[in-house]
Amino acid sequence: MHGLLMRLSALDADAEHAIRLISFFDTLVEQQVGLEELVRNAAVVAECAVGIQDLDGEFAVRALPTGASDTGRSGPSATVKKMGAGHQVWLDRSADRSLPLDELLLERLAIAGKVTVGRGDAVAPALGDPALLELVVGRSTAAPERTRALHLLGLKPCTGLTMVAMLGPVDAVGAVASALSAPRRPLRAIIGSLHAVAVVGAVPAEPEVPAGTQVGVGSTEVAVDAPVSWEKAVRAVRYATARTGAADPSAHPVVRASDLGPLELLAGTLRSAEIRGVTDIDALDALAADPSGRDVLQTLAVVVEAGSLREAARKLHLHHNSVAARLARAEERLGYALNQPSGMARLGLALALRRLRDTDLLA
Repeated sequence: MHGLLMRLSALDADAEHAIRLISFFDTLVEQQVGLEELVRNAAVVAECAVGIQDLDGEFAVRALPTGASDTGRSGPSATVKKMGAGHQVWLDRSADRSLPLDELLLERLAIAGKVTVGRGDAVAPALGDPALLELVVGRSTAAPERTRALHLLGLKPCTGLTMVAMLGPVDAVGAVASALSAPRRPLRAIIGSLHAVAVVGAVPAEPEVPAGTQVGVGSTEVAVDAPVSWEKAVRAVRYATARTGAADPSAHPVVRASDLGPLELLAGTLRSAEIRGVTDIDALDALAADPSGRDVLQTLAVVVEAGSLREAARKLHLHHNSVAARLARAEERLGYALNQPSGMARLGLALALRRLRDTDLLA
């Protein structure tokens, strides 16, 4: 209080007005008004536009001097003040036009805003909050903490939620997250080496994914069971293979956990170090190192998926004799025949394990 009084004594305006301003914001906090109402009241007192916004460009609450809600962020001439981690308050008056109580108004708005967000009534500003989403998907998070985090994200515990795990360039990941979440604002976080996205409802059957991006889709669960969906998404993305070009029939940039069957179990238990030294995988690595070895591996992946040489040739836009020649070359390196179901099953498992080895995401 002593520091406050010292500061007030330096103001040109009457100190009584400053005390009234402090009391005004204290009353709003005591009344537990929402964030929008807090900003509207502040704008009326400031007699200019006022707002609260995050630093990522995903959230903003703004009000006009009339007290009406508005859209948009702070302009270039606004005076800005930090409001805790990740947020700031502002008023639309430049420093050279500031009024005596502007600094105090911003300070009290920032304090009131932090209290409001911390109370949990300010749902909107937490949208996209990485820390909250990490709490939601964390196995160690207690149920009350997860429910509170969901509330701050604007979600009910019973809301259907699908977690998505992604690897790839930030811009590409952001585009995919926006497309999957539309028309809602994306709920995103970086967890370890993965980009996590929470999608309300189910993920579209064939989402568009840019080249160089891998996507794993978890199961759709009620929001309180988001950790289950996230774990499945992490397992799925380990099997995803990024597309390197427009025509790449062997690539599977989007993998759903529901399509993995027993392979999901391997992705949840095997680490890269445990897959090293496997003869069949070493043979695939040696084959990939050969000239045109990448084409041979692509052919092997397509043949395993297609189930027949002719269907694989159609997908690869090759003559079936060309596919047969590539298989014969692979057989020499692998040491087993690929024209038998047992050989094809062995190859399919080796290719799957090779993908797991190259994408170790287990904690």
